[in-house]
Amino acid sequence: MEKQSDSNPPSAAHSIDVLPAAPVEDEENHDNGPPDGGFKAWAVVAGGLINYCATFAFWIFLLSSKILGLLNSFGTFQTYYQNDLLKGTSPSAISWIGSIQLFLLFIAGLAMGPAFDKFGARRMTVPGMILYVLSLMLTSFCTKYYQIFLSQGILFGIADAMVFYPTISAINMWFDKKRGIALGIVVAGSSIGDIIWPILVHYLLGQVGFPWTLRIVGFICLGMMLISTVLIVERRGNGTQDRHIDKKILKKELLSPIYTMVTAGFTFAYLGMFIPFYYLPQYGMAYGMSSTMGNYLLAILNAGSFFGRIISGFLADKIGGFNMTVATSLLSSIVLLTLLSAKTEASIIAFSAIYGLFSGGLISLQAATVARLTVNINTYGTMIGVQMAVNSIGVLIGNPIAGALVQHEDGGFNGMIIFAGVTLLFGSVLFIVSRITAAPKIKAF
Repeated sequence: MEKQSDSNPPSAAHSIDVLPAAPVEDEENHDNGPPDGGFKAWAVVAGGLINYCATFAFWIFLLSSKILGLLNSFGTFQTYYQNDLLKGTSPSAISWIGSIQLFLLFIAGLAMGPAFDKFGARRMTVPGMILYVLSLMLTSFCTKYYQIFLSQGILFGIADAMVFYPTISAINMWFDKKRGIALGIVVAGSSIGDIIWPILVHYLLGQVGFPWTLRIVGFICLGMMLISTVLIVERRGNGTQDRHIDKKILKKELLSPIYTMVTAGFTFAYLGMFIPFYYLPQYGMAYGMSSTMGNYLLAILNAGSFFGRIISGFLADKIGGFNMTVATSLLSSIVLLTLLSAKTEASIIAFSAIYGLFSGGLISLQAATVARLTVNINTYGTMIGVQMAVNSIGVLIGNPIAGALVQHEDGGFNGMIIFAGVTLLFGSVLFIVSRITAAPKIKAF
């Protein structure tokens, strides 16, 4: 591998095993890169923030509601399903509604990523918006398990993927040097939604009941997504040749050792990273915290995550997205393992805030890291889509394994914490090795 000086970035002419950040054709001048600003670029960021607040945040709320069940003090959907609409259905069966949503969001990258590269953003976000709102409306009329599984599980998961991938892919076309902060702002939209949705849904459930709660939420999401759909557009150069994708180069990128190692790194990282989001309230209550305070742990974690996404994005622009991925994953794994000694209310609260701070930026940093490893930015959708499809293995099996470990210990959490911390730590090691291999002589990468 050819050596690089500290002052000169790698060139796309080198072997793509080095996988540099490639120049992107400008709308007016094909020799310039992304504008890194301007009205159109920041409009895409604003659209992404609104989109994530409307879709990704509400999806996380639905998912955590199903997994936490009766532990959630906001009157969650799982509580309603178990006690009313689906009375007699096991909690395990109901939790599969949320699990299939999460799995579909990731595995759909195999189709949604290449579709973005071929069709652009709007041809995906418009039908995605329609399906998203339709899934909420259909769920409001459901009375049986299979109906809810199809509408709120499968249809909702597919619709969320159709707006997620165009959003994250379009951002990377408009930004390079400011990519980190742009992605951080967008993903922070989900943290804002994490605060708004539980309060709003709790209020609506008490005032208008379950069916109209979903319908009102659907109309709110429709208004927000109409705005985001107008704002989120991909950036292409002039001429149809800009959509051409060299399949040989793309195949070489997808099979490169560095991309493969990073993909494995995120798979192991996600295997452990999401576990505290689902089991932290239960952990807190096991050590004497009230159910209300136990659920506040998620609010504290989300607050830390909001600041973590903004800060990590800002720092990624200064020291490199790959470097920040290594730092956030490594620090997250260390903090996660310290939960073994957190037995008091104060220490558990401190863990929630610090873990949220360090882990918050990892999802947005994944997008920045993949962009660094993409020679032709017009193939970015495929690159991030394939990677997240592989990552779906980790997000699908992580929480069931954690639950089995807790059950094996008769309600103990040590095995679960060690499993989550070690898998996240192993992912960090893979990031470190791939970072050193990709650009050993470049400090900011």
